[in-house]
Amino acid sequence: MPHHPPKIPNDPRDAAAWWFARVHSGNFTTAEQRMFRQWRQADSRHEQEYRALDEVWQATQMIPADELRSLLSAPARSAPLMARRRLLITGGAICSTVMAGGVVAAAWWPTTPEQQTRYATGRGELRSASLADGSRIQINTDTVAVVEYFKQRRTVQLMSGEIMLQTLADSARPFIVATAIGQISADAASFNVRNDDAQVRLAVESGSAEISTGPWWRRQRAIVAAGTSTSMRAGTLTAPTRIDVGAATAWRYGKLVFNDQPLDHIVREMSRYLPQPIRITDSRLNHLRMAGVFNLKDSAAFLTALRRIAPITVKQRPDGGVDIAQSA
Repeated sequence: MPHHPPKIPNDPRDAAAWWFARVHSGNFTTAEQRMFRQWRQADSRHEQEYRALDEVWQATQMIPADELRSLLSAPARSAPLMARRRLLITGGAICSTVMAGGVVAAAWWPTTPEQQTRYATGRGELRSASLADGSRIQINTDTVAVVEYFKQRRTVQLMSGEIMLQTLADSARPFIVATAIGQISADAASFNVRNDDAQVRLAVESGSAEISTGPWWRRQRAIVAAGTSTSMRAGTLTAPTRIDVGAATAWRYGKLVFNDQPLDHIVREMSRYLPQPIRITDSRLNHLRMAGVFNLKDSAAFLTALRRIAPITVKQRPDGGVDIAQSA
């Protein structure tokens, strides 16, 4: 069956409403995520209109469910706003939340930040920075994140990639990491967030963080304590589990730590930092388990260690990457 590309409205505001409905539909595909990122980056108006919608949505998360139901049943106060957001009906009942929240929430949280900084890293690049409030952000490979400061909150829009945050306490302004799947809020905490493969993973080093996903009427939430990790896909949370956060976030120090993990996973992680990926061309190697500590960009040392535990052949590709297979 042929695949037909989606018909995205030409008007930036209508297109933002269309994308918002897709993001919160519960079946936002990986291909759509790529298209969504491209659309947001193609024009500053696209980004501005989508953020205006997202601000309203975030505001509704602060309203208790019973109050929000009352808002939904109340007559609309702004006909133009309702007309403009009618496109969101395609996304289900969540869109009604945005329309109702838009009546009251826009006055709470302005859509224009007091301060905004965009961070982007290339493949293999790591960065760190001190933020305006004294918090600190560390940015892993191939990441796009936008830090915004508003009067009532501090926000990081993590479009893709991975960040580590050390946030300072500010009871008047919660610190929120927002993604297309859900959000994480924390105060005076150190935590790592990774957003890729239609999944967001959270690991808390110190303090605690709240993670949430799904529409308001069946919003899933969990408090994640220090030394634990969880993940979310659209509308679904996994139960928090204990984790070695130091090992999981060793990328901050230019290292990758593996403890009895399958080779296909290790190769994927190593390849995130290399100009061209390592590829396993022999499925017999996929589930070979391995432990070790490796420098992020030192593929030669990794391959040397692999040769010590398995008979492999290494073939250099024209693009500079390597293919590995089990020796005959």
